[in-house]
Amino acid sequence: MTHSSECTTMRIFGLLDRAMIDQRAEAILAASLHTTPDCWAAERDLAQTKWFDYRFLSPIQATLFFVEEYQRIFRWKWRQNFDSADADKKRGIAVGGLFHSRKEFSEFWTARAHADLLGVPYEIYISTAMEIALRRAKQKRLLRAGQMRRDDCVVAIQKRWEEELAGARWLSEQPHYRAESDYSLPDQIAHQEHVARAARNRPNCLLALGAAIDELRVLPIEKAEAIYGTEFIARARERAAGIGTSTPVEALPPEQLIPSCFGLPAPLDIDAEPCSRCPLAHQCQEVTERMLGDVVAHHGSDNPTLHHRRRLGSERARRFRERRRLAAGAATEPAVGAPAEAA
Repeated sequence: MTHSSECTTMRIFGLLDRAMIDQRAEAILAASLHTTPDCWAAERDLAQTKWFDYRFLSPIQATLFFVEEYQRIFRWKWRQNFDSADADKKRGIAVGGLFHSRKEFSEFWTARAHADLLGVPYEIYISTAMEIALRRAKQKRLLRAGQMRRDDCVVAIQKRWEEELAGARWLSEQPHYRAESDYSLPDQIAHQEHVARAARNRPNCLLALGAAIDELRVLPIEKAEAIYGTEFIARARERAAGIGTSTPVEALPPEQLIPSCFGLPAPLDIDAEPCSRCPLAHQCQEVTERMLGDVVAHHGSDNPTLHHRRRLGSERARRFRERRRLAAGAATEPAVGAPAEAA
């Protein structure tokens, strides 16, 4: 990115809607009651491995979307395998939803994080795992979210995703990656590199590259030429000309281009990759520092989950001591109706 474009990008992201940043911060604060600092630190790594459709969703938004996909697929699989009459009544999750309990939250959060680690769409992750389990056990219940990390499920998920990538789902169709919203954000650059690599595995590499450059507008011509050469790309664009329909232009506001790792309550090094290349790094650091303070102020600890466990442990220990004291007192009292000892 040239110095001029860097300045433009910094100016655009310097005008972010404060209300949207505050809204994201409130969601993080609510989720922090059920998470640990390690969870948030892990999300920075997951932000670089998750499928591109989710890289501009906060971890909370992504987890809520995972829950929606899980419930949709749960009902679909129930209709297919068990009883179509009551399929629409099935929830697949507690009535209170994601925030019903720490257990419920942790189960779905961990499952979503595992899908992000594998870099697969949630639909592929959930539906494939359920199919494998149904074939394996012929069971009469569907997998819970926390049961999808079995080795056979993971192998099947990865195999199916490789097949999908070789088919129609080889790139993200989200507008965040099109030319009109390209600010050379780390995730946008990563998607461009993914498209350039994935095109090699397409049945018709020339057609795929030409479509990605001109119709889909997700691969800058200069980046394609740097990888494949000017002559090859000219042939690719000529090959794809007039075959498909150009994707409608949909320039996104900066607020929709906030990366998933923005403002997480975990220590941040803005001089390290990929933060050092992100125009939001300094704003992210400010929000992160504020979030760390808000978590402590709101929950009484920078690790609310550990604080909760310790409090429960202390309460269990107190109740145990109380029961032991009462039992000891009962043992020393004379039985009702027993004669008193002679003086």
